[in-house]
Amino acid sequence: MKYRILIALAAFMLVFWSCDEPIAYENSTFVYNPFSFRQDTLSSVDSIQYGKAEVQWGDHLRAWVGETKYYKSGLSVDFSFIDTSLDFLKTDSIQFQLRHLRTFPENGSDTLLTDYMSFNFYETTDQTVDIGTSSYGLLLGTDSMNVKGGNNYWNYTLPAGVILDGDTAISLGIFTDQLGFLSELYGGGSSIRPILSFYSHEPDSAGADSVTTKSFLADSLYMHLMEQVNAFDGSYGYIKQLADDSLTFSIDLGAIVPGGDTLLHIISASFLPAIDSLSSSLYIPSISDSLYKFKMTATDPISEYSVDIELGENSNYNSNQINIIVQAALDDDRTSIDLILRPGNIGYDPGFIAVSMDALKSAIYLSTSMAVRP
Repeated sequence: MKYRILIALAAFMLVFWSCDEPIAYENSTFVYNPFSFRQDTLSSVDSIQYGKAEVQWGDHLRAWVGETKYYKSGLSVDFSFIDTSLDFLKTDSIQFQLRHLRTFPENGSDTLLTDYMSFNFYETTDQTVDIGTSSYGLLLGTDSMNVKGGNNYWNYTLPAGVILDGDTAISLGIFTDQLGFLSELYGGGSSIRPILSFYSHEPDSAGADSVTTKSFLADSLYMHLMEQVNAFDGSYGYIKQLADDSLTFSIDLGAIVPGGDTLLHIISASFLPAIDSLSSSLYIPSISDSLYKFKMTATDPISEYSVDIELGENSNYNSNQINIIVQAALDDDRTSIDLILRPGNIGYDPGFIAVSMDALKSAIYLSTSMAVRP
């Protein structure tokens, strides 16, 4: 009987000891005793607000010409050519040169069906360009350009008499009335922005033809861009690569904030805005038929942490982790965050995503661990 009492007492002491001192778990900031891991879908987006800022297109690397059911765009550029060595009387031709990157079809999943498209060239000096009414200035002529050529140069020879002896500046524009595409050109922020070149032909000392060229880079470039009326559904908030859009998600973290001495560590936090793939349009980054990716950034304006969000093919995320933002908010004893979603590479393609403005449809998927402070 005595042995049975001792065995029972020893078993009780073993259980008491194991509950009193579990194995410690360490990370870089503290030592704690883990007792719970959780996975939650936090559907606590209180509101979504849409905002939009102007893109400074004049200093931008990209410029756009074309017209689709979503956009209408074109550009005008100013040149000054004060040069005492420039002899207008000997000038045989003047060329307006643009560097073309690629041309996109109207929808990102479509294929560009033609090799050449027509573009209209205008003199826009002292003219008010109104792209909404197709008022661009004095039409100089139309030319067909190789839109399937990828990264290539387009040259348009100005008619005689457009620039006369004594002129020191001109403004030129390029627009189109052909539908269904957008062409991407190098813009004002590029070192290979539009060029105006003056060519002179005269015989050299041997009597052979000799060509002299004087070229001038554009002094300034103006993008004329408008969204087509009723092209974008008002029930969605849009993140568009041809605009500086933003969607601010006000998120309540109160449901996951522990009390007392409990500490919370965010293992992962997947941001899941309610994107409607049928109302979105992801554009290809190169000349192919496959969808690729759409880049965004998510920013917490208080901590100033910013993370990349990347939407890939078939609306699957390549990356959408915001755990660093959520953890920083909890460490600051905040119970809510404002998460600002913006396009990640403004101006680089005409793609866009449509996010439902119904806040209850967006969420964060969380994996967390909780621990009692030792």
